[in-house]
Amino acid sequence: MFKGENIKMFYLQDVFLLPIYLVIILIFAYLYRNFVYNQSPLKKYFIPGMMVKIMGGLGVGFIYVFYYDGGDTSYYFRDSQVFNNSINDSFSTFFKLLFLPAKTITPDTYEYTYGLSYFRDPSTWMADRIYGVLSVLSFHSYPVMAVLISVLSFTGAWALLRTFVQLHPNLTKPLAYSILFVPSVFFWGSGILKDSITFGCLGWITYSSYSIFLRRKNIVINSVIIFFTGYIALQVKAYIIISLIPSLLMWVILTYRNHISNKFLRVIIGPGVFFIALAFGYLLVVQLGNEISKFSLGNVLDTAESFQQWHAHLAESEHASGYSLGVNDNSWQSIAKTFPAAVNVTLFRPYLWEADNPVMLMAALESIFIMGFTIYIFVRNGIKQTMGAIFTNADVFFCFSFSILFAFAVGFTSYNFGALVRYKIPCIPFFLTGLVILNHVNEVRRNKLRGYSKKRHPLKTRMRQGQNQIITPLPVSSNVE
Repeated sequence: MFKGENIKMFYLQDVFLLPIYLVIILIFAYLYRNFVYNQSPLKKYFIPGMMVKIMGGLGVGFIYVFYYDGGDTSYYFRDSQVFNNSINDSFSTFFKLLFLPAKTITPDTYEYTYGLSYFRDPSTWMADRIYGVLSVLSFHSYPVMAVLISVLSFTGAWALLRTFVQLHPNLTKPLAYSILFVPSVFFWGSGILKDSITFGCLGWITYSSYSIFLRRKNIVINSVIIFFTGYIALQVKAYIIISLIPSLLMWVILTYRNHISNKFLRVIIGPGVFFIALAFGYLLVVQLGNEISKFSLGNVLDTAESFQQWHAHLAESEHASGYSLGVNDNSWQSIAKTFPAAVNVTLFRPYLWEADNPVMLMAALESIFIMGFTIYIFVRNGIKQTMGAIFTNADVFFCFSFSILFAFAVGFTSYNFGALVRYKIPCIPFFLTGLVILNHVNEVRRNKLRGYSKKRHPLKTRMRQGQNQIITPLPVSSNVE
């Protein structure tokens, strides 16, 4: 048995349970892959993508036990034990506990909830209930619970990959690497944490929205998926939904713009949808604020300030890796000035010299790669073509609008690299996917221009090609007339 903050995390039974669950999961995974994707180029990425998620989920547990000596994952695991206790007493008690709102005291459930770490916060209580169900399914085994949530989170990542591969089938390999195999994403997006839940929900929301509004297929099933996963994501981390909905709206409208025959309407619909999305985003924040007070417009700055103060406290008291954006006050004007710095810190930091521990070093190396890849794409395509692709291609615009808006939100509130490396994982696959599609769009455009040039000036094209060839003189005939 190992402990994290005096919480039992691993038991002898795990040695037997973990291999059994892994074998069962792998058998079903191989059967599903061979049946559904036997003739698909996605086939070779299914098992490796799932396995790195599983390794990430198990790795999160080990790093919290042996490196951090406890943390959120240990509290979720401890809280989940009460669901096992309740179901042993009666199924009715279990379901009462499962559907019990946060901070609600009832005679039937008080003995189970009074000692819980996360019962008083609605977002963490939602995560508690999800892990409570997994605790029952796993016989309260931490590594088995980690494997189960990793597989569930992988289904969302796989749904996200399917979305963009259906749109760009010739980009399967770079899209797979951008979504499935980014180290921080498959590591911190797995394991018994909030981030595993929200990342899986994000992938399913994107896929189901695409299926309903763009493909118009399986509308009933996908509507249920959106409702279910959207509700969970809204409860666990509402700001993900706040960032995603305006981008989804713009994605749908800009996609249908290409089918409008009137040129004038096609031109004005871009700015029009931008302002519509802003208005929709404002209304969404207001509505969310009515339901969740800490995300209301009146309290959002106070909420951000509390996050900043807490992470600053961690940086000072526990030697966590903190950063500052130079905000003098939390007015809207001051926040607007920090927008570039907040986006930069999320996408491209920590820098190498800011890494003071092994975890931050790995994050810094990944940030260097993302920065280098971004610079390469921008230099290769040029600023003009890059901006043109962003504002004319609906898929590119969707990926960048969500990732940049989300990057600002978490960069502004985190103020701690240790927290940021977890919080930012939803936007990294979208940002990299946007870069991949942007580069492809411009490559296709350049090839079309070359083909058009050859058709328009075939003689000049042959002359240019001939300049690099050695011209052999014609033989002189000996028969002189």
